[in-house]
Amino acid sequence: MKDRYPIKIVVILFLILVLQMSPMSWGGNEKGSGLVFHRTNEPGEQAFSILVPQGWRVEGGIFRVNPLQVGGPLNSVEAKCDMTLKSDSKGTVCFRILPDIVYAHAGIGAGFYPVGSSYQGAQVQPLVAAPTLLEAMLAQLRPNARAKKTLKVTALPGEKQSMERGLAYLNQLMSQIGLQSYQCDAAGAVYEYLEGDVQYREILMTGLVNMPAALTWKNTRTLAFRAPAKDFESWKPVMDIIRFSVRFNPAWFLKEAGGQQERAKIIQKVYDEIRRIDQEIVQKTTINREEIMNDNFLVLTEQEEYVNPHSGEVEVDTDAYKYRWVTPGGDIYYTNREEENPNIFLQRTDYKRTPIRKRRNE
Repeated sequence: MKDRYPIKIVVILFLILVLQMSPMSWGGNEKGSGLVFHRTNEPGEQAFSILVPQGWRVEGGIFRVNPLQVGGPLNSVEAKCDMTLKSDSKGTVCFRILPDIVYAHAGIGAGFYPVGSSYQGAQVQPLVAAPTLLEAMLAQLRPNARAKKTLKVTALPGEKQSMERGLAYLNQLMSQIGLQSYQCDAAGAVYEYLEGDVQYREILMTGLVNMPAALTWKNTRTLAFRAPAKDFESWKPVMDIIRFSVRFNPAWFLKEAGGQQERAKIIQKVYDEIRRIDQEIVQKTTINREEIMNDNFLVLTEQEEYVNPHSGEVEVDTDAYKYRWVTPGGDIYYTNREEENPNIFLQRTDYKRTPIRKRRNE
């Protein structure tokens, strides 16, 4: 009987020691081998949220053009977004959303406004095809680039179709009042160039909308992604994760309508149509999937459908990693190691693994 009390004391001391140990010590992993992304709001007006790799910088966001400063309203009707996600101050690896810019057709004003001049806040430029616009954009984005090579240029029929469907309601309204409908084009290109002593590869993608009734045209859905050429393949999944992670804020769209009830209804209907089309894309055949993949910056990465364990919603994401964990707030952890639980080494409790959606034909 006398020996039991020292034993109890030893057991109690052992339990206290275990409870004082950090969760990281329990798991035996000092750090994970996967990638951590944080869902981050667009900093300007919270118009959307996007997944940002841990440790990356976020610059820019929604901005507005003052018509009094640019000589007219053509680039002031809509909010614009110029937002960059980059791995370091130089943008060694970076993803950029470029703003929609409205241009006036050459010949506007019966030729009184020459090419390069400004008409109502828009630069006068002849309408060009989307691939030609991409070349001009690369020159503007990378003025110090040397030894530029074009690796691939291709039309994006899936993106063009998506744009046309998004404009269908607006075109219907224009047709009813006798105005010519908007026309769309879309293309993507892959380039390589030297900047400093680094060989880069960059993908550019843009849509183009011709608005003949207003004698204007603009670029839209313009995205850029670059990384050192030697590491580009390993960065492709990150590019896909970022691009497909954008979640728009419907309340922002209604606010953007400026309180005008009729315009707010139009914006909401367009937004609902875009969401419906996105859901159809998820559900359609392999042929449509392959077509949409053309839009994916020409990078043929496979995708998968996951069921969010917190919301029950089906989410489309990359299948470059075997295991995907998500929090209620939208942070995501990717890894190829089954035994890794990010709650342990990130000292969290709200990460849950997202299972692959069970197929209807199973």
